[in-house]
Amino acid sequence: MASTIYLVSAALMAVLLVAVVAATVGRGWKKYTPGLQHDQSVWSSLAGSESAWTLASIVVALAVGGGATLFVSGDSFSGSIVAVGGAAVGVALAAAFVFYLFFGTYAAAKSRGYRRAAAVMAGSWVLGLLVVLVITVNLLTGA
Repeated sequence: MASTIYLVSAALMAVLLVAVVAATVGRGWKKYTPGLQHDQSVWSSLAGSESAWTLASIVVALAVGGGATLFVSGDSFSGSIVAVGGAAVGVALAAAFVFYLFFGTYAAAKSRGYRRAAAVMAGSWVLGLLVVLVITVNLLTGA
């Protein structure tokens, strides 16, 4: 007899399939015409704001500096706070490296005349190559 979890999974997938078919059939596709929206969301207006980028970079610099200070302070604070500071600095530096790698590839592709989708593909390809490299090193070193 089939396990209960498989039966529940099959039932949920059937419900999802019925919902997708109902949403697709229920929409009046003949009257549908895609249009551009001219309203900017809060996030897109913040992305275009120079002061928001300046404030964000200051906050990130202070956070990384605070984490580094906690990490090197040693005995002044408890061991768990020092460990959290070190982990925060490590995560921030890794995120900055990944962002730099992606955006550098994206900007280089855009400056060579590629469109946005091709530039994003190039940046994503480089990040995928980085993941493959990390997995390869992990498998070779046995870490």
